[in-house]
Amino acid sequence: MIRFRVPKPLSVNLQTMGLNTLFQTDWAAFALRIGVKSLPFWAKGLLLYIFCFAVLSFLIFTAPGFFGTDDYYHARIATQIIEQGRLNLSFPWLPKTILSPEQFTDHHLLYHLYIAPWTYAFGMTGAKLATVSITAGIFAAAWVLLRGVGVRYAAFWTLALFGASVPFLYRLLMIRTQGASLLLLIITLHLIFTRHWRWLILAAFAYAWLYNGFVLIAAFAGLYTVATWIAEKRLAWQPVMYTALGVGLGLVINPYFPQNILFITDHLGAKVDIENSVRVGSEWYPYTTGALLANSGGALLALALGFLAPSFGSHRRDRIENTLLFTALLTLFMVFRSRRFIEYFPAFAVLFCAVVWGRNPVRLNEWLPAVFRSRWLVALGAAAVMGIFSITTVSQVYRDAQASRSPEYLAGAATWLRENTPPGTFVFQTDWDDFTRLFYYNTSSTYLVGLDPTYLEIADPALWDRWVHITQGKVSSPAQVIWSEFGAAYIVSDRQHDRFIERANDDPNMELVYQDQYSYVWHLSEAVTASSRE
Repeated sequence: MIRFRVPKPLSVNLQTMGLNTLFQTDWAAFALRIGVKSLPFWAKGLLLYIFCFAVLSFLIFTAPGFFGTDDYYHARIATQIIEQGRLNLSFPWLPKTILSPEQFTDHHLLYHLYIAPWTYAFGMTGAKLATVSITAGIFAAAWVLLRGVGVRYAAFWTLALFGASVPFLYRLLMIRTQGASLLLLIITLHLIFTRHWRWLILAAFAYAWLYNGFVLIAAFAGLYTVATWIAEKRLAWQPVMYTALGVGLGLVINPYFPQNILFITDHLGAKVDIENSVRVGSEWYPYTTGALLANSGGALLALALGFLAPSFGSHRRDRIENTLLFTALLTLFMVFRSRRFIEYFPAFAVLFCAVVWGRNPVRLNEWLPAVFRSRWLVALGAAAVMGIFSITTVSQVYRDAQASRSPEYLAGAATWLRENTPPGTFVFQTDWDDFTRLFYYNTSSTYLVGLDPTYLEIADPALWDRWVHITQGKVSSPAQVIWSEFGAAYIVSDRQHDRFIERANDDPNMELVYQDQYSYVWHLSEAVTASSRE
């Protein structure tokens, strides 16, 4: 038998050069030790933020316009803060709804304040950059939270958010409040975990100005109190008290007080019996189980792994683990009620999994076959799983962004109305969700219904029923009714309302004055408007 032996001088040289140690070292840990790990805390956070900002910018600018319908409203109403030079906005655009000039409340005021300078200066591009800055901030805040509670490889767990859920990532890139809401909730949890109680007053105050679902931040504070009692048999009353104080101050010290309180009652009250109420946007309805498994598999896997972790170790869940478990379960329940809450659950599922697996020693050697017990193999496997989920999720968001509706949709009709009708002209629409785009391109006109169909239905149920019948083509000669009951001389419709379009074209008192590949605009004849005035 031939035996090979490493010459002694070579062995000495290896030890002298430190190569033996290098060959036995976890390459990822070694790279961190000589590279990123040597950077100061702020530099690491900045690098993470820049990386996330770059990826998110690539995705959001893939879309020709905004990702969603409501994005157009938020972008335009934000610019009104600068144009009007006031917080308590004059809002004449939906006079027949619960957002009439006397009742209007900007229940996303803080968000609109933030994006206002971006949008006013750079238009659609500015609104997108403002959104990316918030969404990248979510990743940075998650990293800070994980480091603050002692999670190892916090950057790895933070980047796992890219693979948590397709609708989660997609909707965070919409020009909407939910991204800022998630950011504030993560910051609030960090303040709670680090016991910076008094700062909770400011966070809760900001949340009350940001989002009319302010009950969520109070619920998170309550979940921490429950989690602490379970883990330590100690009543942590401070988060609940300081959060409630901040929310209360935010509601009262508000440009729209007391109308903001009444609006919350009207708006959320209409959603209590969502299945039997007026048909609203699809986001108010829950995902099917199959759809949730398909589009949020990473988040569900993270939640399951978090549940299973104690089986591989001997530690009990502490107040931090319990809190993140409860927030993940609460937000999952919210998703089962309405898909519009998908912005929350994936984030807290990943944070829960990270805290459970990233802080405590896990005895995987007892469960894995001998061939897989190498530390770097385990790390490589975890990185591969995260990479697969992340690449799949980001790729799908990229495809969905490319398929988003053109920004030219209804732009032609809105522009025609702005250029050919007097300021304040009241416009009758055949679809409530067309308002946001019409408003974005034309703030000169006012409109019948928008943002939420219940806003008209609550304000005037009879007028709502009449509008539904007309738009469904159940009124044979709509011109006379539209003028006498709605007071509108101009009608705009997309091309999906075939029955109404047929009725309108057959009505001699409706003149088609504009059309393009997306929409029609009609003007009522002088015979109708003059006879009604007489």
